[in-house]
Amino acid sequence: MTKKFLLSAILILAIVTVCFAADITGHWTGRIADQFDISYDFKVDGEKLTGGTTGPDGSVIPIKDGVIKGDSLSFSINLMDNVMKIGGKIKDDNTITLKMPGMGGREPMSVILTKSK
Repeated sequence: MTKKFLLSAILILAIVTVCFAADITGHWTGRIADQFDISYDFKVDGEKLTGGTTGPDGSVIPIKDGVIKGDSLSFSINLMDNVMKIGGKIKDDNTITLKMPGMGGREPMSVILTKSK
């Protein structure tokens, strides 16, 4: 009886953890290589992540294939006819670390985003 109860409790906890992805809805900003400011507007609906970022010309670039599960997120953007796959980790309510592919064959970059108030 105790084993069944313990197994049920663990299963319920696992389901609850998966079902409640972090809600990062809002405006986030960061800086690439201490030179370029970037911003993202995220919207979370369950595990679906949508939104966009601002391109170099000021236009909005929509997020595609966005997924958020627990503290992990992934999405892609089309920047100047190049599809960039981006992944990241949510550190807390105010910090996200993104891993972005390097441009021109360079090493991938890490970018820290903070939530705007």
